[in-house]
Amino acid sequence: MDQELTGKVALVTGAARGLGKAIALELARKGADLIINDMSPMADAAAETVAAIQALGVSARFHPALVNSEEQVEWMAAAVGPVDILVNNAGINRDGSMKKATKADWDAVLDVNLSGPFVCTKAFLAQMRDRGWGRIINIASYVGRTGVFGTPYYAASKAGLIGFTREVAVEMARRGVTVNALAPGYILTDMMRQYPQQQLDAITAKIPVGYWANPEDIAYWAGVLASPRAHYMTGAVLDCNGGWYM
Repeated sequence: MDQELTGKVALVTGAARGLGKAIALELARKGADLIINDMSPMADAAAETVAAIQALGVSARFHPALVNSEEQVEWMAAAVGPVDILVNNAGINRDGSMKKATKADWDAVLDVNLSGPFVCTKAFLAQMRDRGWGRIINIASYVGRTGVFGTPYYAASKAGLIGFTREVAVEMARRGVTVNALAPGYILTDMMRQYPQQQLDAITAKIPVGYWANPEDIAYWAGVLASPRAHYMTGAVLDCNGGWYM
């Protein structure tokens, strides 16, 4: 097992399940100690994630906080102390074409998907900069790279996150802090398995490689970006989407 992150502390938002959980486990396998963040109602799922990480021989703690709440995130930052790796993974979606779009849904999605990474990055960035080392990984989406019908809120939030990634990367380039984004395609999570198989098959037919990613396939690239050896990559967007966007 590669232990190149031994001694590092990683915080992953939205990590109770799904992609966030897979990323947390990937970083744990590399030796990092983990802070698992999610909403309070996810406490049971988060406890399972914490136990799975601790079974790998590293420490893990759960800290509930709403990522778009400055007050809650500042409390979390004070409670957990210095963090070496921040993965802004927490996100939500509301489907709907522009014909049916509402300002309320727009505000809800952008508040979590774009304001959340801003709030969390601001809370942890200063101590990374002062120590001269840090890794910030923002989970964007191929939807922020290309148009997809019925995703005005989600597409805007993820495209904005890519722009945010590059701006902070420029600011931190000489401070030892890299800032990158992952732009996954379709990921076969438990939530997606609830959709009708016919609908899933229709999507599969459009993916050039011919299959969906598992959460672990995307988590691998988070581990790469978190590596001390990735010091020369910043402001990048890794398109791990099976060829959907090239």
